[in-house]
Amino acid sequence: MMNSGVDVNSCLRRRNTMDRSSLSILLLSDTPGLPKIDLDLLYPERVTYMNFALEPHDVETLSQYTHVITCVQNGENLAALDYGAVREYARSGGQVISCLLEYATDRGWQFSKTHVRDRLEPAMRIEVECDITRGFEVGDTIGWFGSVSSAPDPLYNNQMLQRQILTPIEDEHTTVLGRSTVNEGAVMIEERVGGGRILALDILSPGRVWYNSHGSENKWLFPGNFIGGSIRYGKHYPQRLSYDDFVHAMRALAEKHYGLRLVNEGPCSDGRDMYTLRFGEENRPTVYFGAAVHGWEWENCYGLLRLAELLGNGADIGMDPSELHWVIMPVQNPWGLENFTRQNATGVDLNRNFDHGREEYPMPQDVPVPWDYNYKGTRPASARETQIIQGLVERYRPVGLVDFHTAHFVLMPARGCDEELVATVHADIKQRLRDRFLCQAPYNGAYQQVNMDRIADPTDAPYVICYAADRGCKVPILIEMSGNRDDTHGTAVVTDVVCEISLSVASHCADASEE
Repeated sequence: MMNSGVDVNSCLRRRNTMDRSSLSILLLSDTPGLPKIDLDLLYPERVTYMNFALEPHDVETLSQYTHVITCVQNGENLAALDYGAVREYARSGGQVISCLLEYATDRGWQFSKTHVRDRLEPAMRIEVECDITRGFEVGDTIGWFGSVSSAPDPLYNNQMLQRQILTPIEDEHTTVLGRSTVNEGAVMIEERVGGGRILALDILSPGRVWYNSHGSENKWLFPGNFIGGSIRYGKHYPQRLSYDDFVHAMRALAEKHYGLRLVNEGPCSDGRDMYTLRFGEENRPTVYFGAAVHGWEWENCYGLLRLAELLGNGADIGMDPSELHWVIMPVQNPWGLENFTRQNATGVDLNRNFDHGREEYPMPQDVPVPWDYNYKGTRPASARETQIIQGLVERYRPVGLVDFHTAHFVLMPARGCDEELVATVHADIKQRLRDRFLCQAPYNGAYQQVNMDRIADPTDAPYVICYAADRGCKVPILIEMSGNRDDTHGTAVVTDVVCEISLSVASHCADASEE
C-alpha cells in the first residue's frame, strides 16, 4: 500500500474528531455558481464567497479562514487570482482545495480538458490510501466526469469530459492521489506546503451529485474527507455481487477474522441457504441487523458486510463490541437480491408476511395474487425467509433490531418500542451524520445532506420490526435510505451511513442493557 508520507493515523484522528461547527471556508471564485450552492448545503452558514477578480485576497484576508477553496470558472480571469497568496496561506498552516487549472498554472504543468464524446465513461483510479482517500483502496476506479450539457449523466451521457494535469512531478511534497483512466493524467493531487496542504482536484467536470449519477457520485467526498473527515467507517465496494458471491465474501470475512462466525440459518424459498455473521457471546444482549428483505433494495447489504468486517478486525467503533451478541444478516431475501425483485421466489413481499397484524393489514388489489406489490402470502410467516428471521428473533429476543431499506430518508419505529430510547438513538444518528455527505433525495428530490432527520410515528404492520417489538425489543426500527441506483454498487457513503446507524443503535442498546 502506498502512502503520501503523511502520518495517516494522526490525520484520521484529527479529521474524525473535528468539530465541523468551527469551520470557516472561503470560496475564491469568479462566480459563485454550483460550488457555492453545494458547499452551503454541506456546511451551512460557514462558507463565504469572494470574487477574486474584484476583491483583494491577500494572506491576511485568507488567514481568517480555516479552509480556502479556489475555483476559476472563466479562464479569462485566471491572472486575477493571486495564487502566490494562496500558497503562502498554505505554507503558514492553511488548508487549500483548488481546481486543476489554477493549480497546474501555478506549478507550470500541462492542464488538459479532455472530451471523450460517448466512447467511454471517464473514471479516476485511486493511487494512494490516505486520509483524503479514506474509504477507498489503491486500484479502486470510480466514475469521474461531466457532460457538455451539464445534464445528469445517466439521462444525457454523451459528450462527456474530464479535466487532468498531464505532467505532474511527484516528489517528497507532492503526491498524485488519483489518475485518469482516459490518459493517466492526474485528477487529484496532494501537496504539503510548509505547515499546510493543498488538495488539487477536478471539481468542475462532474455535475451535481444527482440521484443516480455515475460521474459525480463521489464529487464532494474527497473534499469532505479533507475538510472534515467525512468517511469514518465506509468502504467502496466496486462490484455488485451475486448472492453466491456475497456468501463467499461473508465466508472469507469469517475465515480471516477471529471471533467472526458464519452461521447457516437454513434454506430460503429458492432452496439456497441463508446466512448470518455473528460476533460476541450468545449470552450477551443481542442486536440484529438485516437488509434486502426487499431484494431490489440491495445497497445496504454492503454496509452490513462492512459492519461485520469492522467488528472482526477490531476497529475503533467507539464501544466495546464484546458487550453484545451481534447477529448480522446482510441478505434477508436471496432470490430477490439475485433477480432484482421486491418479492421472494414465490412472489411474497416478506415485510408483509410477519406474524403481527397481518390479517388487518390492507392489501388493496382487485385479486390479490403472488408478485403483487404488497402480497402478504397465504398465512402469517408462510415464507421460509420469514420463518428463519422470526426464529432468530424468538431465540435471541434482540434488544435492538434494524431493518435497512431504500426509498427515502426516514426512521420508522415499531409501536411498542421504548420511545425514549428510540428518541435518544435518533438524536445520536442525526448528530453522527451532520455535515458529512451531500446527495439528492430519491425520485428527483431536493439536494440535501445525507441525514436521518425524519422520524415516522410508531407503526403497526406485519413488519419484522413489529414482530420484534412484540417480543420485547426496545429499539425495533426500519431505516429507509437513498438507494435503488444502477451501476454504483456499494458506495462508500452508503456503507458509512449503515455502519453509523448500526453502531448508534448498538452503543445505546449496550448502555440500556447495563442499567
